Order: sequence, then C-alpha cells, then structure tokens
Amino acid sequence: MDTETASALKRNKSLKTDFLNIDQELEALFRAYANEDFEDGMESEFISEFVSRIQKYGNQAVEAVKRIILAETVKPHMAFEALRWLGRINHPESYRSRLLFMEMCLGNPLRLVRDGAALGLASMKDAHAIPYLRKAIAQEKTQDLGKDLETVLSRLEKLSNATKYLMRYKKDTWICTKSTNH
Repeated sequence: MDTETASALKRNKSLKTDFLNIDQELEALFRAYANEDFEDGMESEFISEFVSRIQKYGNQAVEAVKRIILAETVKPHMAFEALRWLGRINHPESYRSRLLFMEMCLGNPLRLVRDGAALGLASMKDAHAIPYLRKAIAQEKTQDLGKDLETVLSRLEKLSNATKYLMRYKKDTWICTKSTNH
C-alpha cells in the first residue's frame, strides 16, 4: 500500500474501508500506525482500532493477524503490541484462537514476538499455556526474556494450583476441599 493511503487511513479514526477482506483491513491498520511509539500501560489509537477489529470479526481477525505476523510483514514492535493486547481482549468467541496463536508465537524466531506472546498469555491466565511456556524456556537464548517467561510460568502454575481446590456449601458454611480431578 502506498503512503498516501496509509496516511488517509490514519486520519480516519474509524478506518471504515472498502477493502475486500479483513486481511487487507488489518494490514492497512498495521501500516497506518507502523511508526507509532507505544507507551507501557497506555492504550494507543492503534490498539483501540486493533481491539475493535478482533471484537468485530472474531476468529477471522485472529487468523488474519496470525498470517500477518507470521509472514513478518509488520515491524516487530507492532507484532509485540498486537500479541500483548490479544491476551487482554474480552471476546469469548475468539479466546481459543488467540490462546493457541500466542502459544505458537512462543517459538517464533523474533524476540519481540516471543515477548509479546508471553505477555498476552500472562494476561489470559490460562493453564493450557504451561507446557508451551516450559518448552519456550528450555529453548530461550535471551536471558532476560527467559526470566520473563519463567515469571509467567510461575504465575500460571500458582493459578492452576489454586483452581485445584473446590468450594462447597455444607450446613451454612463454605468448605474448601482439594479437587481430585486435577
């Protein structure tokens, strides 16, 4: 896409496009904000637009993001932000697709992609990611990212252990018992 189209998209906050499919719409979104500087803890215009696409298109949007990131057609810092926020999105229909994609990204050759995936998984708080995190830790060559992965793993393991206890009500009292199903 030419820079004029990207500039026009950036000016149009709603990004109402006539593109043929979500892939093109998301590619345009990534390009329009490719030079944006992101601040930790702050939701940017890109993220606002990105989240709205996931909520609007669901699994189709997740698959498009997957193709875009894996094809490395976006700058690594954009992939990082997208993955980090994929874990924060409240969209139950695309939950599994987002989870599986981020687990896959833990093995990506780009450090920022692995880092973004780890942060996204930390936000999802799903024990399903535990074996993928263990594998990623064993393969990680970057020391600081390895420590971050270990932190995410530790948190997920603690959450997983906490859910192994069940609460039951007996004679006007809540009783906590260890689950035998885990």
